Amino acid sequence: MTDEASEGPAPRDGEHPDTRPARQPPGATGLAPDAEGLYRLLLSRSDATAAQLAADAGRSVDHVRGVLAHLVEEGFAVMVADARFRAVGPDAVLGGRIASQLGEVLGEYEALRELLEIHRSGPGPGGAAGTWEVVTGAVAIRSRLRQLKAGAERSLATFVRPPMVLPVPEDELHQDLQARGVCHRILFDRSVLDIDPYADYLRHALGSGDEIRFAKRLPLKLLVVDERTVFMEEPGAGRPRAIVTGNRSVAELAATLFEQLWAAGIPAATASATGVRIAEDDAVLLGLLIAGLTDQSIASKLGIGLRTVQRRVRELMDLADVDTRIQLGWHAAKNGWVP
Repeated sequence: MTDEASEGPAPRDGEHPDTRPARQPPGATGLAPDAEGLYRLLLSRSDATAAQLAADAGRSVDHVRGVLAHLVEEGFAVMVADARFRAVGPDAVLGGRIASQLGEVLGEYEALRELLEIHRSGPGPGGAAGTWEVVTGAVAIRSRLRQLKAGAERSLATFVRPPMVLPVPEDELHQDLQARGVCHRILFDRSVLDIDPYADYLRHALGSGDEIRFAKRLPLKLLVVDERTVFMEEPGAGRPRAIVTGNRSVAELAATLFEQLWAAGIPAATASATGVRIAEDDAVLLGLLIAGLTDQSIASKLGIGLRTVQRRVRELMDLADVDTRIQLGWHAAKNGWVP
């Protein structure tokens, strides 16, 4: 949030700073009047850009961008594309807050009623568009995913497969989720193990304390929040696109799919659970392989034939139930097969 957005309305074009109105206290929504006004404006349309809202509100584009960033941060708006924003229904944002304070501040209930009326009469997702929301662009997807994760109360269930648009997870958000007891299970498509740029993401996941498993193949990217909200990729789109829905039937189907593939997945640490061990000479061979030596170099160092090296590597891959040597290296390192 910019300083301009946090300190109150900026002077309009041609308006002297000394003559502008004094900063007003937050309204019933908890937003400053300028931010609440922009939220009301955004509620009245399906979505809009900062430039469109600035023109309608008579404010500078930079100021509106700052206010929009604050609305997104507070959960009143979402990015539906890299440069477009949509209002979140006031029942979702204010319902719980107002219910807890209803006995003390009855005026807030009236604010909710007024905002709901604007929202329902407009073309936004709470009206004719129903419970489906489309998010377009990598930046918007990252923003929306972070919002959904931050709002989790009990559980997160995630499918991760290439190509990945997310950066390494934020430590602060991750620690907050763990402190609140949110259970996060992550199922990786095993092809992720073969792609070097994803190594940092994998290392963070494996060291995070979350439950991690690997699947041979995942059908799509997916996030299920508290078994009631689903975020999933839209396959075949030219640029990154995703769908968000709270539809009960879709949420139940997505949760069932996750559980089925999770049950068939390979835990990130299986050796201690299964008691699988390998011979000392195989551990030495694996160590040389992970160090980057060629099969011929390994054969020379161990005094065995090239075909013997290749056969033993194949047997170790079968034992680990992996498809590539890179996956074998990850499995060996994670399960203590090498020092």
